[in-house]
Amino acid sequence: MSNTGDAPSTFTVIQFSLETDADHRPTQRTKNWGSFVSVEEAFVNARCLAHDARDRLRSTGAVGSPAIVDTEWGYDLRLGPLTVQRFWVHENFRSQRLLQ
Repeated sequence: MSNTGDAPSTFTVIQFSLETDADHRPTQRTKNWGSFVSVEEAFVNARCLAHDARDRLRSTGAVGSPAIVDTEWGYDLRLGPLTVQRFWVHENFRSQRLLQ
């Protein structure tokens, strides 16, 4: 697929979090942090959100040292080998067509 050029694409920052519910079962939560005109703006926002999440996790006294890992799609917040939060940049095409 290719952007037709009729309408510019936007970039959404989506947060995926691994959490536990009231019964201590693992669950995933998703939050949309908004759309941005440029991919650079979206990645800057995602990086800031990842740093804020890491700082909050550190302040809870979590076991281990939370690390931010740059990925092709955004930023992962990891505790050891476990990804506990992901800040993903997704491109939204307003207009698409198939190339033949």
